[in-house]
Amino acid sequence: MAGPGGSVVTVASHRCLRRIVVSAACLVLAGAIVYALGEAAKARDWLPRFIARRAALASVSETVLETGPGRTLVHVALVDGEGIEVEGHLRVPDGGTAPRPALLVLGGVRTGRRTVDFVGDSGDWLVLALDYPYRGKKGGLSRGEFVAALPAMRRAMLDTVPAGRLALDYLWRRGDVDRERVVLVGGSLGALFVPALAAADERVAAAAVLFGAGDLEALIDANLEVGWPAKPFATWLGSVIVSPLEPLKYIGRISPRPVFLLNGTEDPTMPERCSRALHDAAREPKTVRWLPLGHVDVRSTEFHRQVVSEFADWLCGIGFLGAGNGEAFLRIDVPGDGEGHGSQPPTPNP
Repeated sequence: MAGPGGSVVTVASHRCLRRIVVSAACLVLAGAIVYALGEAAKARDWLPRFIARRAALASVSETVLETGPGRTLVHVALVDGEGIEVEGHLRVPDGGTAPRPALLVLGGVRTGRRTVDFVGDSGDWLVLALDYPYRGKKGGLSRGEFVAALPAMRRAMLDTVPAGRLALDYLWRRGDVDRERVVLVGGSLGALFVPALAAADERVAAAAVLFGAGDLEALIDANLEVGWPAKPFATWLGSVIVSPLEPLKYIGRISPRPVFLLNGTEDPTMPERCSRALHDAAREPKTVRWLPLGHVDVRSTEFHRQVVSEFADWLCGIGFLGAGNGEAFLRIDVPGDGEGHGSQPPTPNP
């Protein structure tokens, strides 16, 4: 039989155990609530918000950067009535007959001018390449800087669709654009935004997704260089943050407008299962192409030749480019600016 001292110890032990159990239960409950809220956020359909979030074009600034031979390069800055700002570079061909077809290109972070160069000689097509509307530091971020920049990155992500619609407003007010042949193109990072923008704005006559993917949680898991046990939570949290742009939600809503989906069989950045998920979710009329290529390598002439050849064939197939004019998109020289791969979103140092 335990003495008085033993009874005190037993009672104290029971109280300590009860506190541990209650604390653990609270943590589990809090975790379950956070997970449920996150999953609900991932399932939310943002298309009505993207459609409704549109303000009038309030300001246009155009600065001629280069002229000739055969084209004029213009820096364009657009601002809407709610303060959304987007910059880009517009290439206008000389001569020809208006109205002209137009490519609206979603590149990456501050890649607009290089993207125009990478498109090559586009013949009589206008090319407007937009910058991703993120103004923060792109590379070399510490983990702390990356976490601190997440709110700005998310705002820029959510602003990309209305910024793209702002660019369409700008093209619409020009007198030299063929409104029946405005093609939206996105590669790598830009490819992740094409489905939402094309679904939100029917002025996009056709859409091309180059080296894109669906299932952003699986895509983040394949690319995130974070060790266990942080990786599962970081992957899930990342998928919640980017869920408003999940391509699988929107790619099927582009129909009945044509969609072009091109991927590389040797691309480590966009896992094949994620790309195939996007292809399967797209509806007809769709064209799917696989090339024996890795991820975007804009300095490679052979890479450019294969991708642009397939893209030009698709344009011919949907009647947007005359047969035999595909060579208009082929570039002869390859700019060597030291940034040879497709633009990536800001990432922390390992």
